[in-house]
Amino acid sequence: MEKSVENGSFFNEGDKGRKRLTKARKQEIIFMCVMLFIPALHFAVFTVYMNISTISLSFMKKNMMGDYVFLSDPFQNYKEFFRAITTSYSTFPKAVRNSLIFFALNDLIVVPLSVILTYFLYKKIWLHQVFRIVFYLPCIISIVVMVMVYRFMFDSTIGVADDLLRWLGLERLIPKHGWMGTKESALGLVIGYCIWAGLGGNLIVLSAAMGRVSQDVTESAQLDGIGFFQELWYITIPLIGTTLGTLYMFGTTVIFSFFLQPKLITNGGPNGETVTIMMYITDAVRGDANDLSGAAAVGNLIAIVGTPLVFLTRWAVDKVFPSYEI
Repeated sequence: MEKSVENGSFFNEGDKGRKRLTKARKQEIIFMCVMLFIPALHFAVFTVYMNISTISLSFMKKNMMGDYVFLSDPFQNYKEFFRAITTSYSTFPKAVRNSLIFFALNDLIVVPLSVILTYFLYKKIWLHQVFRIVFYLPCIISIVVMVMVYRFMFDSTIGVADDLLRWLGLERLIPKHGWMGTKESALGLVIGYCIWAGLGGNLIVLSAAMGRVSQDVTESAQLDGIGFFQELWYITIPLIGTTLGTLYMFGTTVIFSFFLQPKLITNGGPNGETVTIMMYITDAVRGDANDLSGAAAVGNLIAIVGTPLVFLTRWAVDKVFPSYEI
């Protein structure tokens, strides 16, 4: 009996402990719910609601009363878009061309150059700290400020680029009609800025990835006589493959999201030669701000094309850059 009483006392204390644990668990759940409320609300409003609204809006048109009503022909906005892009004066084919150019620029030039540059800085070459600051600048300073400063450098009236080229005896490189006057020079300006700014952004990500590579692996390879570039190709790149895959995934989104840099540098000129897909959509919204149904239709078409492209890129990235533990 005494033993059972003792056991009963013990179980009563255990019940109190379980109650305390249950209370602590409830507080933990409440805390997590509070912390997740804002991102969940953001996702619900700006992802779920906005996408559903965009899809329904593409089948509507604004009437004389200013209200959006469903069309008798639900695909009218889509048909109008296809008619518009097939006209001789449409800038959409140029927008597609330029977006693909910037996509190829990122995947074939910016990312490989970023890897090589980061590797040199990682190996602490001469003046590596100076180079690090130069390429970090676009990430430290506001993108709008950097783009506008870059644009003013090549202004024919107040820019320093023309004076510098004349001082170096390279005035033949100055475009006859100004840097913004031809497709080649205007597009070249945007490409030049994207390479410089892209290197800086990738440098931060790749530096962190290379910093996680085990020194034991590299030291062992060096003892076996591996060379400088062999180490990059056979050790560093495979071990940062996951990070490279992420950069290439971001590169796919460039096709549909690249907008701010060409907008601020060239404003799509001359004659729409530097327009991108996102700039085309933005201009469509601004041009007909009273009726957003047409722009919604364009956005939906881009989503239809872009979604499988992103998944295809993800599959290709997983094949080319398998994940390794570092």
